[in-house]
Amino acid sequence: MRRSAETGASAARYDVRVERLPALDVLEARWRALEARSRGSFFQSWIWIGTWLRTLCPLPRARLMSVWCDDECVGLGIVVEQRRLFALGLKHVRLHQVGERVADSITVEFNGVLSLTGCEHDVLAACVAHFEHRERHWLTLYLPGLDVDGIPLERLRSPRLRLQMTARPTPYVDLASLRHSQQDYVSTVPGSSTRARLRRTARKLADQFGPLACSTAVTQQDRLAFFDELVHLHQAHWDEDSGEHGAFGDPRIIAFHRALIAASTSEAGVHLMRLDAGDAVVGYLYHLVWRGTSCFYQAGIDYRQVGQSGSPGLLLLASAINEFLGNGYDRYELMAGHVDYKRSLAMAEGRMGWLSVDRVGWRARIVDLYRRRRGDEVVP
Repeated sequence: MRRSAETGASAARYDVRVERLPALDVLEARWRALEARSRGSFFQSWIWIGTWLRTLCPLPRARLMSVWCDDECVGLGIVVEQRRLFALGLKHVRLHQVGERVADSITVEFNGVLSLTGCEHDVLAACVAHFEHRERHWLTLYLPGLDVDGIPLERLRSPRLRLQMTARPTPYVDLASLRHSQQDYVSTVPGSSTRARLRRTARKLADQFGPLACSTAVTQQDRLAFFDELVHLHQAHWDEDSGEHGAFGDPRIIAFHRALIAASTSEAGVHLMRLDAGDAVVGYLYHLVWRGTSCFYQAGIDYRQVGQSGSPGLLLLASAINEFLGNGYDRYELMAGHVDYKRSLAMAEGRMGWLSVDRVGWRARIVDLYRRRRGDEVVP
């Protein structure tokens, strides 16, 4: 176990500990206690983290990073250590990621150290300071999928550290403001060309197959059935169009999602819905819901049957947004990415950053050169 007591810009004194994982039932109790006092996203919830630990995370390489202030736990995160060069090289440390392509394909966003409400910047700054001053034999601390507004960059800068960040837009729909102003989504948010595409697609589907209707999987059995159908349609589209494996091409990923469904409730976790036109299935949507926010995660569309109707994927998302608006949700996240269809459906967008904290030295300079050639942003 390694500890540090660092004083940041705040007057409070933070003690950071990096130690072996306790038993998962013990960790769950600690995690849920802090979760209840945090503003954490679904990707920081025990539903997600616990499922990841049980299905994809290599536990021998995982460490619990905890942050304490006056004997109170104010931050929790799981870091996974990875060594290259036959386990003889310096460590690369990742927050809530493994460092392996398939395992990390579940794509964590709105990530971060789970923190007591109001302590988010202090906790993150204390964690980076701990690695800078106390941890040894590490090269990179990788913090993927952080809300850019939640990164206290000025407090992270140091002559001994190099910060590298790739930022992407995160389009979203403010459902609460639409509800407050009593506005309809389709007639208010999308531009005229997008509205025309939505109406044209809806009309073609209704004329060919019958009236449109949304349904939501309520029981766990229904969720698993919807999930299996979504996977089938998703994989069929990817395999036929590109020869690639899609998001569900590995049995470990399927096992993760089935376990995530089992851990979910009607109020938190996996939400699956289907759009039908008469007796024809247009497609399925996979959302992650948490504390009034719905995050669009994946889709499966029957392009063989409805692909000639216009823009069924766009209509599927617009229908979901209307459903969540009517069901009292406050925000619909289309998730990170430079994708036109997301921006065409959104009201505004935030920014998400994939932040790498590198120790300054010749090894870091080699990594820096590689990243510059990829076009990653170097934080000044």
